[in-house]
Amino acid sequence: MSTIDTICSAVVKKAPRARRKIGFDVEISGSAKNALQRLWRLYCFLAAKRRSRLALEEMSDWQLIDIGVCEKDARRESSVAFWR
Repeated sequence: MSTIDTICSAVVKKAPRARRKIGFDVEISGSAKNALQRLWRLYCFLAAKRRSRLALEEMSDWQLIDIGVCEKDARRESSVAFWR
């Protein structure tokens, strides 16, 4: 298991909000909708990895010991680019 998986935060679910129309009545369907969904999921995945690595970088030595990660591994993981 990688260090980034160790500190994954819990996802907070929000209540759905009503959609507003912004002046254009455009329906996205078919493969375009699927492509946008895949891009959005990829973006969310990469953003979560980046947030986790930033949190890992800010942790103190005793916090790292508490989650079972040595400082050297934490610093190496926090320096990895978000797309990797």
